[in-house]
Amino acid sequence: MKLDATTASERDKPIYKNFTELKANGFSLAPGICVFIAGVHTAALVLGFWLYTSAPADWMWAGTVWLIAHFLLGSLSTTLYSHRLITHNAVKHVSLPVHLFFNVFGQIFSVQGSVKRWAANHSLHHGVDRHGKKELDPYSATWFPDSLRNFLWSHTLTHLYDHPETEEYRRSHGAKRHAVIMWQDRWYGLLTTFWIFFFPMGLGYALGGFTGLFALAAGSMLGTVVVQHNTWTVNSVTHMWGLTPGIKSSASNNYIWLGPLGEGNHHGDHHDYPRDYRNGFGVSGWLLDPTRYGILALRVLGLVRGLNRASKHEEAEIIAQRKLEEVGLFEPISREAAALREQLEKTALSLKQDWVEGLAHVERLKKQSKLLQRAEAGRQEILRELEQAQQAVAKRKQAFYQAVERLRYHAEVYA
Repeated sequence: MKLDATTASERDKPIYKNFTELKANGFSLAPGICVFIAGVHTAALVLGFWLYTSAPADWMWAGTVWLIAHFLLGSLSTTLYSHRLITHNAVKHVSLPVHLFFNVFGQIFSVQGSVKRWAANHSLHHGVDRHGKKELDPYSATWFPDSLRNFLWSHTLTHLYDHPETEEYRRSHGAKRHAVIMWQDRWYGLLTTFWIFFFPMGLGYALGGFTGLFALAAGSMLGTVVVQHNTWTVNSVTHMWGLTPGIKSSASNNYIWLGPLGEGNHHGDHHDYPRDYRNGFGVSGWLLDPTRYGILALRVLGLVRGLNRASKHEEAEIIAQRKLEEVGLFEPISREAAALREQLEKTALSLKQDWVEGLAHVERLKKQSKLLQRAEAGRQEILRELEQAQQAVAKRKQAFYQAVERLRYHAEVYA
């Protein structure tokens, strides 16, 4: 019995042998982007070397502070706004001040294209989890047969190419978004030139002449490179290595690495339920997701409304399926073992369904409890039933985990 029609190995099977095959499939280098990224990286190396070897101490610290501020602002703007609020609609309403702040100012410091373009590419990236057309994923870390090429492509090279304009590509990039986002897309080049080049250099020159100009320019160039690679690492590292693989994609949970402000820690959770305003389930999700705090702060200030999140029973469905996927990797070798395994699988699947349905029942009772707050007698009856239901859920969860362990033991014995 297979738990899923497509195994992880089938899903992540390479589709290209090497980079030279890309041209035959409609890819071409984008000269402007290549020159820009190469120029920024070169400037960062040269100015960074000067900043930390020859610049006066005061301006060395000024450049460093600018670098850190650039990194934090660019990363937060990517994770909070471009990623969760816009691409995945993590909240039901985003206020105009939020749109203005990130489009006119904050998101420019990520230096990764306009919000509209970033969201379009990221939508294509997640679309593969639904339709399975891996060739449409611009950031895929499983196109090639070796880790080196997959890393280079997903981390940097993908940004240096013009990708084939498929129907899905045109539909994603042609999608209409908020008027401020459309305005930013039109003027993105000028906004980037001002905030990344003219503003820091002009401010530095006004405060310290050419020494100040070069110091803040160094901070801006270094900040640009750091924030770019920090975000790109989510495309590469979290889809190539991790502690807990997701179900729908090659993404994995990396519990001790923050990515840009939390996106990398629970990337498998994110791909399994992308609309969630959180990036991960459980306690580690709270501890390792600073962007979540930013969204909650915006809600407290009334700047966003209506958080989207996975329900408890949806979380349980994902976690239980992962448990079953883990033991689904083994294949029994005898008819007797196959028959026993099939029975154990049926038991585990049945217990999983009992657990998930129990959680759904608990959630319905909680809603009823809120509706009956004014009717105390009815509320007490619901609360008693809720307590019993929660106890039943705990027992069902324990029974499911025990069934999975029996499956794991059986697989190890007969594998």
